[in-house]
Amino acid sequence: MTKPNALLLAILFSTSSYANDFEIINNFDSEIYTEAQPVKSFLDEFNKPLESGDSAFTFNVFELGVKYKGVSLGAQSRYNYALEFDPDTALFTYLEKNDLPFEKRNYRYLLKGKQSTTHGVFLAYDVALFDNSLTITPKVTYYQSAHFQDATVDGTIFSDEIKGDLQTQYFFSKDILFKSFTPDQSPEGKGYSFDLSIDWQISDDLNVSFKALDLVNETKYEGVGFVNGVTTDVPFIEEGDSIVTEPSIRLRTSAFNREVDYTFEHDARYYLDVSYRLNGRVSFDVFTRRFYKDTFVQGNVNYHFNDSWRVFSGYESNSKAVELGVANEYFGFSVKTDKLDLDDAHYANINWFVRLVL
Repeated sequence: MTKPNALLLAILFSTSSYANDFEIINNFDSEIYTEAQPVKSFLDEFNKPLESGDSAFTFNVFELGVKYKGVSLGAQSRYNYALEFDPDTALFTYLEKNDLPFEKRNYRYLLKGKQSTTHGVFLAYDVALFDNSLTITPKVTYYQSAHFQDATVDGTIFSDEIKGDLQTQYFFSKDILFKSFTPDQSPEGKGYSFDLSIDWQISDDLNVSFKALDLVNETKYEGVGFVNGVTTDVPFIEEGDSIVTEPSIRLRTSAFNREVDYTFEHDARYYLDVSYRLNGRVSFDVFTRRFYKDTFVQGNVNYHFNDSWRVFSGYESNSKAVELGVANEYFGFSVKTDKLDLDDAHYANINWFVRLVL
């Protein structure tokens, strides 16, 4: 009887060990940031007092999957939108939307916008090195997409008149600028992205991590609408010593079923985090992240109730946002904003993660 019991215990112990390696994982992160106007006004009437700024973005991701022995597999949905603009463009928009007087001068008009919605599957693998003190995690996501915008409008506009010199490169699934060239059928897009994260436990008290999102992000669409060309003022007639000009428009469009294939790319985002455990109760974090031309630096203070639960709070530069959150090894939730009144907020973020170990 002794041998069968020992064998049974060994099998049960082995099964239990493997079971503890199996996890159900869920991650959600949603953030929005607008510089020239509060979020609500930026998306709607643009009627709040104008502030300095040249960018806006929102990044949103939801993931649900499983993880076993360092291998993660699951489903992912994303909505990303990034906009760069010249401060003069924000001023022009503010004056136009609020019926305010324009100066008699050329306004710089620059807009660079990228937006996409994707749904797909991801695969990641934790490569543990040096007795698990260093973990490198490559992650590949394959997805499909039917909605995107990729636009660049660059040039000048004179006062509030329809005069100027503008160059347009615009590809889309839905024409939201000219509202005339939306394809009859939504484009079909297939693409992939590659992320890389590195986590280094330097000592029991010090940890450094680096993450690059969308290090590669490429989607190939078929049946894409487009508007490409220039609008310029050209000599028209002479009146005495003056030359009167009127706009000349030279545009190529996807009208009359002339849709094209197009390759769309997102720019990479970079994160660097440093964590230091002061004692059993208190630890500190410094987070740095780089999006396009913007750099955000945040300092956090964590209070640990025990080895599992902690609460934390921090302040971030640039967005001027305050974060509050709670977390342990299996669950975390945080909110971050610069204003409690969301009508006046320039930044808002909700984040959670769940690890259910089976």
